[in-house]
Amino acid sequence: MRDDYVFRILGPLLVTNGDEQIEISGIRRQKLLAALLLQANQVVPLGRLVDAMWDEKPPESADGQIRICVSGLRRLLRGRERDSVIETHPSCYRIRVHDDEALDLFQFEKLVAQGRAMVRDNQLERAEALLKSALALWRGPVAAGLDSRALLSLVVKLNEDRLTVREEYFDVALKLGRHQQIIGDLTGFVTENPFRERACAQLMLALYHSGRQADALETFRAVRMRFSEDLGIEPAQDLHVLHQSILVGELASLTSLPRDVPAPRPARSHGHKGRPASVALLARTSPSTVMPDPLEQLRLENDLLRIERDGLRKILSLWLNS
Repeated sequence: MRDDYVFRILGPLLVTNGDEQIEISGIRRQKLLAALLLQANQVVPLGRLVDAMWDEKPPESADGQIRICVSGLRRLLRGRERDSVIETHPSCYRIRVHDDEALDLFQFEKLVAQGRAMVRDNQLERAEALLKSALALWRGPVAAGLDSRALLSLVVKLNEDRLTVREEYFDVALKLGRHQQIIGDLTGFVTENPFRERACAQLMLALYHSGRQADALETFRAVRMRFSEDLGIEPAQDLHVLHQSILVGELASLTSLPRDVPAPRPARSHGHKGRPASVALLARTSPSTVMPDPLEQLRLENDLLRIERDGLRKILSLWLNS
């Protein structure tokens, strides 16, 4: 960008210019700016901005009020050459953010991509630092405090991405043997997100490898009870397999976990007019040069036992019928 504006949307909306904080007065202006930033570098139709402002009950003067709000924002957000970072197009608007450092959402995506690349390169300590830096950009839910169903539809995926990256960070920390150091964070994460089975498994692993086998088993018992009472279902089979392995004390060391991460995303070029790709957990791959994941190994063994059991049942059935 040709100016020094920095926009922060990963939490309450915040705009700064150098050391100066720019006050965006009025809830409508804030909603409008948030809607543009969530679709940065993308032309946003006027109707979509109306929905973000008033949901399903806009006033007859909605279009005019949007134009007034845009005009006010343009005066606030002028660049060094006195042009605004907000462009006006026929019945559309766009906010220009060409520098990753100017929008915390872009910074987050960049750091996560770099962190995942470090995991693929087996540079786990560097990956841990990058993912930690990415998560530190978050100050709360996206666009916190701006009540709008239209905005909510845009931020749900981003908030989900944040949780996924936290789980990836915990994976890296576990591979580095930081079991005791992350138990507190993992416990808080599971408390806030009690039905994320991956995090529940990570907490069980951290406890077990910290010499707290009983606590790991109690964690599974609490998880199973919570799923049963609140959802009426059992946790995933993976959690049951992990519980059984911890119960008999035959869980392999985490140093044998494959150091694999989601496949890389294409690099987002500055000035891309589409919405920047959100972070998502993609399919995992296991390099042949490392030992298999103990959880995956247990899953495979469990499947083989189930196949053998079914075969024995068929043989017994045939024998009885004969």
